[in-house]
Amino acid sequence: MGRMLVTPSSAQVALARPTPDQARGWSGAAVESAAPVARVRSRGLRHPLRLPLLLFAVTLGLIALHQGRVVEYFFPLGAFGVALWFYWRSPAHYLGFVCWLFFLTPEVRRLADFVNGAFNDQSPIMIAPLLAVALTGLTLLKHVSLLGQRRAAPLVLIVIALLYAYVVGMAQVGPAAATYTLINWLYPVMVAFYLTVTWRHYPGYHRVLLKTFVYGGLLMSVYGLVEFVSPMPWDAFWLVASKMQSEGQPVPFGMRVSSTMNSCGPFAVTLMTILLMSLAARGKARILLGCVGIPALLLTSARSTWGGFAIALVYSFLMLDGKSRMRLLAGVLGLAVMAAPLMMIDQVAEPVLQRFGTMQNLGEDNSYQARAEFYKSFFSSAFTDIAGQGLGTIGLGTKLSDDKSSTARVDFDSGLMEVPFVMGWPGTLLYATGVLMLLWRAYRASRLHPTDLLAISGVGVAVAIFSMMVFINTLTSVSGMFFFLGVTLPVISLRYARERQGAAAGVSARHHKISR
Repeated sequence: MGRMLVTPSSAQVALARPTPDQARGWSGAAVESAAPVARVRSRGLRHPLRLPLLLFAVTLGLIALHQGRVVEYFFPLGAFGVALWFYWRSPAHYLGFVCWLFFLTPEVRRLADFVNGAFNDQSPIMIAPLLAVALTGLTLLKHVSLLGQRRAAPLVLIVIALLYAYVVGMAQVGPAAATYTLINWLYPVMVAFYLTVTWRHYPGYHRVLLKTFVYGGLLMSVYGLVEFVSPMPWDAFWLVASKMQSEGQPVPFGMRVSSTMNSCGPFAVTLMTILLMSLAARGKARILLGCVGIPALLLTSARSTWGGFAIALVYSFLMLDGKSRMRLLAGVLGLAVMAAPLMMIDQVAEPVLQRFGTMQNLGEDNSYQARAEFYKSFFSSAFTDIAGQGLGTIGLGTKLSDDKSSTARVDFDSGLMEVPFVMGWPGTLLYATGVLMLLWRAYRASRLHPTDLLAISGVGVAVAIFSMMVFINTLTSVSGMFFFLGVTLPVISLRYARERQGAAAGVSARHHKISR
C-alpha cells in the first residue's frame, strides 16, 4: 500500500519515531531487547515449507494409489505432527499452517472418499485442523496466570459463558453433543488467547499470515472458478453423496462455488476475510488475488457475506488515510472494470444477478420469508428462557445427542437468536460483554496505531463477521476464528509498537550517556 508499510517494521516503529539506524530492520538493538523470545523460538526455520509440502505430497501420493482408508488416518496424524513441530518452533508458522489446514482439509476428504467409492459422513480427516488448533490449549495451561490480567478479561467472560452453556447442554442432550459444540465455539477463543500470549511475534504474524492469505486465496479462488465452469469428478461425487441441495447441481455453471472447503458459506466468509486482509499486503500477487477472488466471491451466491464485505470496505475506507483511501477506491473501480467482461457471459451473470434480484424483492424471496417466520416463532422463546437450552441442542452437534426424540434444529437462521437461546440470560450477558469489549479494544488499538494496515483490515474483518450474526452464527468454527484473529491482531500490534518505543527510548538514553 503506502510507503509507511513497505515492511511491517516501518508500521510499528512509526509510533516510536526511532533513529534511522534503528529503523533499518527487525534485527537492531531495539528489537533484540524487545523480542528475544521471537529470535530463539523461530531459529532453525530456514525452509518452513518443507514439512507441510511433504505432508500434502505424501497424502496425494496415497490418494493416487487409491489408499483412501490410509489417508483417513495418515492425514490427521501427519497434520498434528507438523503442527506440533511448528508450535514449538515458530508461532507465526504454526498459525499459518492451521489456516492452511482449514483451507484444504475438506478437499482432502473429498479426494479420499472419491477413491474409496463411498461417502464417509464421519470422516476422520475432518479432525485434522481441530487437532492442530487444539495445541493452543497447551498455551493456556502454561500461561493460566494470564487469565487474571486485565488484557484477558474479555476472553475470560466468553469462556465462562461457554462453560455455563456446556453444563446446561450436558444435562439436556448428553456429553457427546455438548462437547462437540463446545469445541467449535471454544477454539476461536483459544486462538485469540494464543495470540495474546505470543504478542512479541507480531512481525512474524504480519509476514506469515499475509502470505498465507494471499497465496491461499489465490489457490482457492482459481480452483473455485474451475469448479464452477467444469466441476471435478470428486466435487460432483461429493455434492451428490452429501445431498446438499442448496449447493446447486454438479453440472457446469450449476454449482455454487465452495472451492476446497465444505460448502459455499464457509468459503465465502474465508474468501471475504482473505480479500480484506490482503489490503495490507503488497506486490502483484495481491492484484491477481483481487482479479480472481472477487468473481469467486460473487459466485458463492452468499448474500450475507456480500453485505458483510461491503460493510468492511466502507469501514476500511473511512479509517484509512487520504492516500490509502484513493488506492482502495482505485482498486475497487479497477476490479469492477476487469470483472465487467466476465459478467457479460450469460452462464456467469445469471446466478449472480438472480441473487442480487432477491435482495431487491424481499417479498418474493423464500429465504427471507422463512427467516422472518423464524424470528417470529423463536423470538419469544430465545429471550424468555432464562436458563437457556445449552450447547448441543442446536447445530450439527444434535446428531450426537442422547435424546433421539428431541426436536432440535440443525439449522438456526440467526446468530443473534442462537446466543440467547443456547446461553440464556446469564451466559448471553457474559458472552455479549466479552465480544463487545474485544471489538471496542480492537477499534481503539487500530486508531492509536493507524499506520498498520493489517490492524485496520483486522477490525474490518471483525465488523463484517459480527454484522452477519443477523443471519447465522459467525462467531464459531472457521468464521469465528477469523473474527477473533481480527480483534486480536490490532491489540498485539499496538502492544508490540509500544514495546519497541520503550526499547528505542532506552537505547537512545544509553547512547546519550556514552556520548557524554
